[in-house]
Parts: sequence; C-alpha cells; structure tokens
Amino acid sequence: MQLITFLVWPLFLSLGRSAAVPSLLRRAGCDGQCINQELGPLLSKGATILHNADAAPRWSEYHAPMPGTVINVASELDVLITVQFCNLNGLTFLAQNGGNGWAITFDIGSKDVVINLSGIKQIVFSPGKDQVTFQGGALVSDIVSAAYANNTRVLTGNCNCIGALGAVLGGGYGRLMGFYGFGVDNLISVNLVTSYGVPITVDASNTDLWWALKGAGPNFGIVTSATMKAYPTPQAKNTAWLGPLIFSEAKIEALVTAINDLVLAPPMAIFMYYATTGAPAYEPIVIALPFYVGTEAAGRAAFASILAVGPEEDLTAVTPYDQWNAGSGSFCVPGDRKPSYGAGFNVMNPTTWRAIWTEYTGFLAANPGTGNSTILVECYSLAHAQSIPASSASFPLRNGVRFNGVATAWYADASLDPVAERYGSTVRNLWRATEDLPHNLTYINFAYGDESLPTVYGASLPRLQRIKEEYDPFGRFDQWFPLLPRP
Repeated sequence: MQLITFLVWPLFLSLGRSAAVPSLLRRAGCDGQCINQELGPLLSKGATILHNADAAPRWSEYHAPMPGTVINVASELDVLITVQFCNLNGLTFLAQNGGNGWAITFDIGSKDVVINLSGIKQIVFSPGKDQVTFQGGALVSDIVSAAYANNTRVLTGNCNCIGALGAVLGGGYGRLMGFYGFGVDNLISVNLVTSYGVPITVDASNTDLWWALKGAGPNFGIVTSATMKAYPTPQAKNTAWLGPLIFSEAKIEALVTAINDLVLAPPMAIFMYYATTGAPAYEPIVIALPFYVGTEAAGRAAFASILAVGPEEDLTAVTPYDQWNAGSGSFCVPGDRKPSYGAGFNVMNPTTWRAIWTEYTGFLAANPGTGNSTILVECYSLAHAQSIPASSASFPLRNGVRFNGVATAWYADASLDPVAERYGSTVRNLWRATEDLPHNLTYINFAYGDESLPTVYGASLPRLQRIKEEYDPFGRFDQWFPLLPRP
C-alpha cells in the first residue's frame, strides 16, 4: 500500500484536512497523451485507458457525459491513484458503474475523465452469511446471484443492470424493505476515496460523513467497496410470488383506487406501469406487478383487492430470489435517448392517472419510434423503514412519501428532445398537482435534474452543505445534484 501515498498523502498530513490541497497541486492540465504516459504506468496490470466516450456506455444518451478519457480501473488502488492524478492535473472526473443515472446535472466533456468501476466487482460473504462486502463495480445482478448461491439475500434495487452502490447511496428502495428498511439502513461501512485523494473507511463512528453518505453519497467521494447486512435464507425458502397482471385501460380508475387503498404488509410491494406490447404493434397496456414473500395462496389473499379489479391476463408465479428482477431485462437495454421525469406523492389519484394515460398514449401516437416509453410507479411497505429514526441518514423521503413515479420517454431521434421534454414535464406536473405533500419531494435516483435542491435533499440540505464545505470544499464531486455552486 505504499504506492497510494506518492502524490497527495504527505502534503495532506503536513497541511491538515482543511488545507487547499487541490489548488496547491493543480498543474496547467494533462491531455490524452499525458494521461497515457504519466498515469498509465502507475495503474495495475489489468487497467486500461481509452480515449473514447463509448468505452463507458450509458443507459441513456440524453445529456450523457461525453468524456475524452475513460479509465477502466482494475483495483481499488487504481481508483485512488486516478483521483490523485486528476487532482494533481486539474482534471474533472466522474466515477460510474452501471451508467444508469439519467439526471442532466452531469458536466463531463472532452477534456474530462470517467473512472469506470465495472472492472472491480469482488463479492465476499461473512462466514455466517449475515454480511456482504462488495466492490464498487458490482451490479445488482452480481449481488443477487452471489447471495442466492450463498443461501442468503441482500436488499438491492429492482433492476439487474444498475450499480448496486449507486442505488443504495441515493437511499435504496427495494422489494425487501418491508423487512429490512432502506438500502442506507443496511450499510455497515464503506471504503471511500475522498476529494483530497485519501482512502478512508467510514462507518457510524464518523457521525457527520456517515450520515451524509447515506442519501447523498456521490457528493462526498468514490465508494470503492462497502459492507452491508445480509439475511441468511435457504434457497428453498428464498422465493416470492410475483409477476405481471395485465389490465384494460378501462380499469385504470379502479386499479389506481385499489393500489391507493392497499395497506402493504412487510412481505408486500406493488408497481404499476403504462407500457406497450412491444414490436411490432406497440399497443399501450396497463400492468400491475404485485410482489409477496411467501406462498401463492398468501400472495393472492394479500392482493385480493387488486385481483378483484379483473386483469385480462395473470402471469404471476412463485419465483426464486435470483429471478425476481428478470423482468427488468427490457428496461436495461442501453443506448437511445431516455429523458426521465420523477416525482414523489402520497396519493394515487384516479383522475390524475387517467390524464397521464391520455398524455402517454398521445405521445406514442404522435411520435413514431417512441414505443418503448414507459410510466412507472413504485409502492413499498414502509412501516419498518419508518420505525428507524429519520435522523439516522440524510435520505429525506423516509416519512411522508408513499409513491415514487417516473415517466421515461424512449427514442433514438434527438430531434424529438423538445417534445419529449414537454411530455415528461407535463406528466410530472400532473403528479405534483395531486401529490398531497407540503412541498415537492423527488427521489434523487428518479429525478430529472432541474429540481431545486430542497426537492431532492429535503430538510437535510443545510447540514449536507455544511458537511460538503468540510469534506469537498473544491467541488471535486459535483456531478450528481451538486450541493454547492460549482467552482
């Protein structure tokens, strides 16, 4: 580990954490050839440096980062060295894994660097299978597969292709949260590369930084690995009843009312979609996706009010843990343009959802090539998560938001951007008009990027800004809903 100290560490020790380390070290800059020649020899054997933005593909090409250099790290040490090198040379950087974050807050161009974490994804379970330590490149699919093979389970996001840590650090909704709380409630510790290019381990003993990371993590460093709780469960019992229920559009009001009135017990969650049948017809359809940890009979009883609405098709089944997210495959396809507008709300209003259906079907009909566009709302059992003090994490939506919706327009033709933006904004405004909240609140991982900071950080904002000034006063981590104005 001696190599990690060669750039910043001695100066950091001599000047103290509050010293202007980045400004003291910053040089005039470093182009691609310079990066190859000076950084390349310092990285591990498996690391690569590419000067092509396509080397780190994004889920959406809409307002996507377009770096001049992509550094594919092969170890946690590579991340540290790269951050130190970027600090020394005044290079703006962004760390990414799944590349699914869609917000328009990114400001990464041809002179900038993406640190691609996808090459570091080691996963290790404790002997008792009640903890898991995994590196920053692990996807949700990696965690789920490893957990299932180890007869345990971990609270993760619901899409296989997203970075496991990215989902958690924003708060971390997941189908198992009725038992285990939010993702941030399951963190035990993280290994972090700070804005000063210093590696530290953060846990509950570091009160301020630990609190800040649990909801606003990307603003405070790069998490190269983390340890989370795991829950031993034999494969034979690691199952749930879930699957699509297809409804006619005539049932929208009844379905929305049933979801709004449903009291979700810990084993339960439910999503609702406006989607299409796919190629070639792309006919709009309404889908409910119930989820129940338990038997089919118990699941059907728990969701009796949803089933009573009368689905045209029932594709539910008892499914093993490692297949719960299988339905996310079509959503995970990378590329194309996917501006996405989210909102939090407390009420599923039937009139609102009828108006959204009109907007959705009108957008599809008027704009060929948009047939993969979707509307999604997620609803989880919140009682256990709300029993954990809100003060335990900076995540602001623990209390008061029952539903999280997101409208995604999906197309390839960039000329459709203006109409897609109007459409997405209109749907968001419809949700907000009947949100039943004291002020707008949006889950940061669902937000478009034009929201006010209080909308995504809530009452945590003032404390987050004070901690930001201490740990990242130079804005090295300012790509994801930056807490302070960019330098």
